Amino acid sequence: MIKQVITRAGLLLALVSITTLASAQGKYGATPEDSVQCVQCLSLYQEFMKQKAYTDALPHLRCATTVCPASSKKMYLDLAKVRKYQLAKEKDAATQSLLADSLYQAYDMRIASFGQRTYVLGRKGVDMLKYTPDRAQEIYATLKESVDGRKEKSEAGPLAAYYQVLYNLYQNGEATKEQMLEEYLRIMGYVEANMANTGGGEDGEDGEDAGTNYYELARNNINELFFQVADCADIGSIVGKLMGERPDDAELHERLLKVMNTKECTEAPSYLPLAEKVHKAKPSSESAYGLGLYLAKQRDMSGSLKYMKEAVDLCSDCTDRVKYLLKAGQVASAAGAHGQSRSFANQVLQVEPSNGEALILIGNAIAASASGCAEPEVWGPNWLAYDYYQRAKSLDPGVADKASERMAACAARFPEQAKAFFHQLSEGQSFQVTCGGWNESTTVRVRK
Repeated sequence: MIKQVITRAGLLLALVSITTLASAQGKYGATPEDSVQCVQCLSLYQEFMKQKAYTDALPHLRCATTVCPASSKKMYLDLAKVRKYQLAKEKDAATQSLLADSLYQAYDMRIASFGQRTYVLGRKGVDMLKYTPDRAQEIYATLKESVDGRKEKSEAGPLAAYYQVLYNLYQNGEATKEQMLEEYLRIMGYVEANMANTGGGEDGEDGEDAGTNYYELARNNINELFFQVADCADIGSIVGKLMGERPDDAELHERLLKVMNTKECTEAPSYLPLAEKVHKAKPSSESAYGLGLYLAKQRDMSGSLKYMKEAVDLCSDCTDRVKYLLKAGQVASAAGAHGQSRSFANQVLQVEPSNGEALILIGNAIAASASGCAEPEVWGPNWLAYDYYQRAKSLDPGVADKASERMAACAARFPEQAKAFFHQLSEGQSFQVTCGGWNESTTVRVRK
């Protein structure tokens, strides 16, 4: 490897900095001599970092952190960056372990010089999980201290990492299902608080996982882990126990209901009492959705639709609005209220234009409107519904199988070629759908 060198201009700049700041003491060192050495090391390492010559920067970083550890917070960020660079290149396991310890030491040194302990421990814990995942208890202790201290101010990375390491401990028999549920409730509360009011890191230069998308990823990862652990029987049992222990904890009850709704644990004995208690204490989109979900499972679609509409109305800008709209549309469809179903689906598409479930709901509403029309108008809704199912299949792979089934059902109701010909229609011809009150253009298709 060719050794990178500092440019002449960079060296001159470094010397100027040394001359200017040589007399500065305190954070630049205890003596004038320390100050000279400190500023020199800072200037040299920074110049090498600009060139991405991380190996060449390392000795000067070590010098600066030793001679003047309180001179710069950024040098600890840069030291962590260099260690990660080395870890990415190193193949020997023993050397990787030593480098990982050096990385963790950079975080400890930063805390010693600049504080912000719980914030920095969050960053450290995320890296520990990445580089030395076998140290589960140590990682857990590190991240727990961070999350316990920062609560809703925690970043997405530490929250997801904390639940991941708790899951790892559970897999090893060192954590219980009850711990997994209780910590799930707490951690998801922090995640959702940040999704509602996204903020960056405490340090401007550290704000790497600020933003709603990071919290969405954290939420998805945490949900995936939790639902691998707990089934509805487990959740229902733990919910009943917690309700008995903390009967007046409204916030806990709301979170428990959200868990049961996400898993659709409506059959659990504790579900209905919980949903009714939450809704009576403070009607919310979550409690309305819960009651609507329960009634839907009981086949009371008109009663369910009432609550689903309430859930939508109470969730003008909440993070689960799309979920509520979709379920309201599905319940409306099952209740035969196809106009309402399509209205809910269109609201989903305003937020997520490629949502396949919403497109299928619209297709269902169109297909259901064919009765009462004479030929050839009666064929139009099936052709138009086919268009929507086809669009859902192409835009959303998650609904491909369902869309294909609906397309096949529509195709079975296409007219035979002779019938279409009788009405002066040929395959591929444009057709305006008016049957059922629609006014959209589609394409003539015949049965194969």
